[in-house]
This record gives sequence, C-alpha cells and structure tokens, in this order.
Amino acid sequence: MRQQRKEELLRRFPAVPESIMEKMKGRLADNFAVFLTNGNELFVRCFHRYSDGKLIERQRYVFAKDGSVRWGKDDGAPWTVRKEFREPVFCQSCYGYNFNNTYKGLNMEVIGQSCMKYCCHDLYKGDLLIEYLHLYCRHPNVEYLMKAGYGDLIGEYYTGYWGGIQHIEANRHINWKSNNLLKMLGLNRDEFKLLAGHEELYDEYVMWRKHYPRTKPEDLLLIGSVFGHEYGTMERFIHATGLKPQRIARYLNEHDAEPHDYDDYLRQCAQLRYDLHDTAISMPHDFMAMHTRLSEMIKYNESQEARRKFKANMEYRKKLEFASGGLFIRQPKNMTEIVYEGKQLHHCVGGYAQRHAYGKLHIMFIRTTEKPDVPFYTVEVDLFGKIVQVRGLRNCETTPEVQAFIEEYEKHLAAVFGKEKRRKTA
Repeated sequence: MRQQRKEELLRRFPAVPESIMEKMKGRLADNFAVFLTNGNELFVRCFHRYSDGKLIERQRYVFAKDGSVRWGKDDGAPWTVRKEFREPVFCQSCYGYNFNNTYKGLNMEVIGQSCMKYCCHDLYKGDLLIEYLHLYCRHPNVEYLMKAGYGDLIGEYYTGYWGGIQHIEANRHINWKSNNLLKMLGLNRDEFKLLAGHEELYDEYVMWRKHYPRTKPEDLLLIGSVFGHEYGTMERFIHATGLKPQRIARYLNEHDAEPHDYDDYLRQCAQLRYDLHDTAISMPHDFMAMHTRLSEMIKYNESQEARRKFKANMEYRKKLEFASGGLFIRQPKNMTEIVYEGKQLHHCVGGYAQRHAYGKLHIMFIRTTEKPDVPFYTVEVDLFGKIVQVRGLRNCETTPEVQAFIEEYEKHLAAVFGKEKRRKTA
C-alpha cells in the first residue's frame, strides 16, 4: 500500500457511534477494539480505558483489498504508520513486564459488510484476530483452508526479549502461491480424503511422508497419530527392535501404549539383556502386564550417591509443590516411596526413581487433603516445567476434578520456570 493511500485512509476514519461509546464506559481498566466501515474498507479503532474511566485511543488499523496498515499515536503527537504490524498495544511495557493488552471486540458484525467478508474470522480459533485479518489481506486463499477444516494450520508463536509478544504463524508447508486447495496443502485427492476428519494431523502426516516416502498413506497417518513429531524416538525403536515403523505404530495403537511407556519398556529389556529382536519380547501379547512385571523384577538399588543426589534436589523441588481446593501435589520423600507409588497404583513410575534422584526429571505425587498418605495420581514434569504424563490407578484417565487441578498446576509451573528463565537471562 502506497504512502499516499495510507494518508488518505487515515483521514477517512469513521467516528465511533454513541451507542458503542456507551459500552466502553466504566471504572475498571479495560481495552476495546471497535470495528467500523466507511465504504469497502474495514477500520478498527483501539481504546484503553483507565481505572478512573478515562478513554484513550491507542491504535488504528485499516484492512483493504490493497493491503493493511497500523497506526500508533504517542501522547501529544500525530498518528504515524508503525513499521511492525502486530496486535494493538494499549499500554507501554516497563522494566520488562508487559501490561495486559487483551481486548474486547465491539461491533464485529460489520466485518461481513466490508472487503473482509470472506475472511472466515468466525472460524479462526486463536486470540490474534487483528493479525489474522492482516494475514487474510496478504493471502486471501486462507479462506479455502479455514472452510476445509484446516484452521489449525494458522497458529501462534511468541517473540520479543521476554517472550511476551505473540504473532501469527502459518504452517510452513502451505503453498500460498496457489488457489487450489490440494496444491496449497501439497496433497493428492486420496490423501485429502484420508485426512478428512483428521485435519489436525496434517503437519505430522507431511513430516512422516518425507521420512518414509514408500510407506502407505494410511500407515503414515497412524504413525503421526501415535508418535506426533517424535522422529528420533521412532528411529531409536527401529534400531532397538529391527521392526518397521508402521508395525511399531500399529502395535502401540492396538495396545493403547504411549511411546514414552514403550521407550521405558525397551530400556528395561536392555537392562535385563533380553533379545529385543525377538518379537515375543519386543511385542509382548499383553504389553502393560509385561511392563509391570519387568518393573517389579528390576531392583532399584539406592546407592549412597543416588541418596545424596536425591536429598540435594529436595530443596529445589519445594517450589514445584502446589495446593488448590481439596488436592495438593508434593515431592517424594525418598526413592523407595516412588517404587511404592508404582506398586500401589499398578503403573511403572518405579522405573523413574533413579532419574528423579539424579535430577533428570521430576516425579510428583497428587494427594487429597482427606487422605494425604494414600497414592492417588502421579505426575512427571520435565526439566522445562512441562507436564509429560499424569497416571492414576492402572494408568486410568484423570477425573474432571483432577484435570482442572492439573490445569491450575500448569500455570504454577509456568510462573516458576518463567522466573528461572528470566533470572538466567539476566
């Protein structure tokens, strides 16, 4: 969009109707994005409301057939074009901490009365609506992806010094130069039909197709659903067992086994010097029963060094403990307690005791306040603060209550590891 055109559009910004101004009145701090039209273009005016009720306009946007533009305005200065196109900034950042820049969209129904009426904004699942409209201005063929159920290919990523700025990111496999949906996705008709109802596995499917080009499409889809993007894990399994990737994926799928459980099982077999090229070993008839049996067979020797490491890490792990409602999460008191946890809940956490002791991962126990000493659920947290797995009795799924607790715990971990990241950066 040329500079002359940008200046012309700035002069055409419509006024905000009084009825919408009334909706923005109040006493608590809040942010608003007001959508307006003037002709065929879509205009957006962004306001910040201070806690005393004062309204200040911070950003302006225009979306047109020939492009999109963002304006900003400093106190006492005229509106100027911003080089970076991003979501509205309602408050300035201070000492590395960003103020809340989320906003409420008002009068959004006018999007359908502008040149953006085919943008499928109602199908966009993310939080970056302004950037999504910007993406549509650059690539109107995003409409085909959204209508075909491939909206998940439009994701988000974080950038900025403190990782607090979000931007939209389109899947790297999309061919924006084509208006043909199949060519955009790089799929043939048979592959497109196969992925119908499994569109969320598109990226995994394309990745595995690249690694195993001679494998049947239906097998590639199964591999993607079982392994996700874990190509290194699959290669390790192939090297250990001599099996083909599709056979491994089918086995795990049939036995409802996760790759990390199978990985742990293979490590146990190697420790016991079993022949993994024997399919009776690598693919037992009852995987969970065999896995549990090996967990009980292996003796977890608590060496003096392991006990010392375990105690040394206990002080650090206190920050990983958490409580909410009738549930709390705590760290194990010793390695024997981890083995006992596995035996009581009939899962394989005992095999993680050594790695927990040496700080290679974190095993945490979920307990109820009513029965604080009774094993309930077990959680594995990696070194980056991500929850890897949550296991209950015989690997049962989490209840709604426990799932809600886990979601709160994830926020706690994000805060803990976020502070560590900032401290290490400083």
